[in-house]
Amino acid sequence: MSQLGNLDSKNSLEVMNIIKAISREKLVILVTHETELAKFYASRIIEIKDGKVEKDYKNDISDTLDYRLENKIYLKDFKNIDSINKNNINIDIYSENSDKVNVKLVIKKNNIYIEAENKKVEVVDEDSAVELVNEHYKKIDKSIYQEHSYNLDKIIDKNVKIKSKSIYSLGKSIISGIREIADYSFLRKILLLGFFAASMFIVYSVCNIAGIRNIEDTDFITMNKNYLQAENVKIGVDNFLKIENLEEVDYVLPGDSNVDLKIKFDDYYQTAIYEMAISGSLVSLDVINETNLISGRMPENEYEIIVDKKVIDNLRNTGTGQYMGIKSESEILNKEVSVENMKNFTIVGFVDEKTPSIYVNKNIFINLLNSSKMTEYNMGGIVIQEEGQVEKSEVYDYNLYLDDITLTKGRMPTEDYEVIVNETNRYQMKLNKTINTKVNDTELKVVGYYESKTNRNDYLVNSNTVKYDVINKSEGITIYPKDEITLMQKLENDYGLNVINRYETDKENYIDSQKESKLSSLIFAGIILGISLIEIYLMMRSSFLSRIKEVGVLRAIGAKKREIYKKFIGEIIAITTCAGMPGVILMTYILYTLSQNTYLSRTYIVNFTTVGISILLIYVFNILVGLLPLFKVLRKTPAKILARHDIE
Repeated sequence: MSQLGNLDSKNSLEVMNIIKAISREKLVILVTHETELAKFYASRIIEIKDGKVEKDYKNDISDTLDYRLENKIYLKDFKNIDSINKNNINIDIYSENSDKVNVKLVIKKNNIYIEAENKKVEVVDEDSAVELVNEHYKKIDKSIYQEHSYNLDKIIDKNVKIKSKSIYSLGKSIISGIREIADYSFLRKILLLGFFAASMFIVYSVCNIAGIRNIEDTDFITMNKNYLQAENVKIGVDNFLKIENLEEVDYVLPGDSNVDLKIKFDDYYQTAIYEMAISGSLVSLDVINETNLISGRMPENEYEIIVDKKVIDNLRNTGTGQYMGIKSESEILNKEVSVENMKNFTIVGFVDEKTPSIYVNKNIFINLLNSSKMTEYNMGGIVIQEEGQVEKSEVYDYNLYLDDITLTKGRMPTEDYEVIVNETNRYQMKLNKTINTKVNDTELKVVGYYESKTNRNDYLVNSNTVKYDVINKSEGITIYPKDEITLMQKLENDYGLNVINRYETDKENYIDSQKESKLSSLIFAGIILGISLIEIYLMMRSSFLSRIKEVGVLRAIGAKKREIYKKFIGEIIAITTCAGMPGVILMTYILYTLSQNTYLSRTYIVNFTTVGISILLIYVFNILVGLLPLFKVLRKTPAKILARHDIE
């Protein structure tokens, strides 16, 4: 692209001839105010006025050009022509008018001296730019450029690679922006505090929203994630045994699988009289192995158990447990826990599966459920009874008490619905006769009497009879499936049971229960975020409006829009970094400190993700709102930008 300017008529023609020659092989765009030149040389003319294209048409090139060269004087075109020939001096006079001219001509030693009154004298010689032509003026025809040639290959070095360079690089724009901030007036530096505060509020809002929306299993989970449940329904013994033997079932528990085990805190004198409950959901030891352990070892007998860390966390963070000095699960390792009518259990290991589970041998499921139906706790001299999911049992498995009892008459209750009673009942309960106590609607038959070292006076039966009793007195069942989908369909179709995934159901119920409170918190955080972003927009807009003239000048001197965008993006990044990032750092520190508090740990989520989102949001929003008014301005012509400083 070329532009003619400040050239005399002769040079203008020379340049035009060169350009015309070049245009035979290359596209040439010429910007000029010389209409006649354009119509003589151009093959296409685009007329522009006030930055807008008014005409665009193919030019019908003129055959001639009426273009007088300023440096050529055509002698025969003069009106007055005269001559003086005297004493070997020949003078030809050419004049456009008949005005009187007084000239003194002196010839001395081959030098000519001329003096003209009130006239400018210009000597024409071989060094002069002016040329005297002894003929009439003629219009220029196409031959002036048709015979002209120009070889571009001779002046172009093909080894040189042409590179375009941006006026503003992003890096330099950022550095320039930082320097400008340093030179800000006091008032403008005060304005930067707004960016600082807005950045703090944005970090607060993002971390708060993340905390509100974050739902962890520990918020709602009550048992093993894999359990299915049929709730609030009586399952007969026959159906229970059929379900238990389905190929899609690993094992089945009557009721909701939850048990309470007593633990004493006798390490310190002050807590020696306290007992507390370790509550959890019974789960088979078969579903874990040594790779799941975070401490301890795997059990070696039926009275060694594994406890999930979540169980101890619940004990430590709720009720009296938080005052008992329990700092970690390691303090509970190898401690004994107890349940009524059974030997003490020892906690030999911990896992961290994020569920309140107690892992035991399958063989003692029923006895544990049967024995934990009602448990008493000594809380500093006050005895508290916690009722289980069913009424207190009347029958217990005789195999649990072989070390305590001695058979005095009859035999052990090896068959279902048989019972042995303390010999003190031998007169009321005759041998081989039934008693009023029923299990599964069947009266128990006395087959023997026993004596107890601990004065036990319970009805002792075999394990099957205990199982039937627990099944009858429980509501619903808990199932660990092998094939969840197939099993749920089969239980619904064959047994009419509405089986639910306990994990998913508890999660949905928790979300529903928290919806209202979370919604209000989300709205509050959203309002703070919105106000912060609006504040940033107003500050960026206010900062830009004072620089509209600068944008107009840049456009007027030919700066491209993308270069101006790049310049302002660099400055926005500089402002955001200098004013916004300190706010981000300060608020991150404050929220991180607050989140270490147990009660606020779920209110704010402070991590690389939330802080990263906050920083990204601040930069992206600042750039967008900072460029929005610039975008509106750059849609106008440079003249209009410079004409007004209040462009909306």
